[in-house]
Amino acid sequence: MKKTAIKLLLAAIGIAFIAYGTLSIMLGFVGVTTFGEITVIRREGGERNETHPNRYNYSVEYRFKADGKMIYGNTKRVGNAYSAGISKGKTTVKYLKAAPFINVLAAEAGLSIGNLVISGVGILLVFSSIYRVR
Repeated sequence: MKKTAIKLLLAAIGIAFIAYGTLSIMLGFVGVTTFGEITVIRREGGERNETHPNRYNYSVEYRFKADGKMIYGNTKRVGNAYSAGISKGKTTVKYLKAAPFINVLAAEAGLSIGNLVISGVGILLVFSSIYRVR
């Protein structure tokens, strides 16, 4: 019973990773491009526990109009102690026409190593929950 619950949890997390990675890739090709505005850049927590010093997590909030409605989104960035590597103001956003709440900054959309790694990790989680490793 407990092993089955763990396998189901791993499969669900894997499916979520696959969905996130493929949606980000898909938006790069079929997403509608519009102009938006970065409204808030906030540093989160303390310094990251990495070999590179002075690396911090940043939360970036943005908004854009789609079909006359204001849609809000957010993303995460890694930056140094002084900057997130992105500034407030105008930006471009990609979103799904049928569901504008599915959106990413245009710089994060499309085929990239990060999106492929996220999808790959999801596939590994799903397969590890289905097949037993000997």
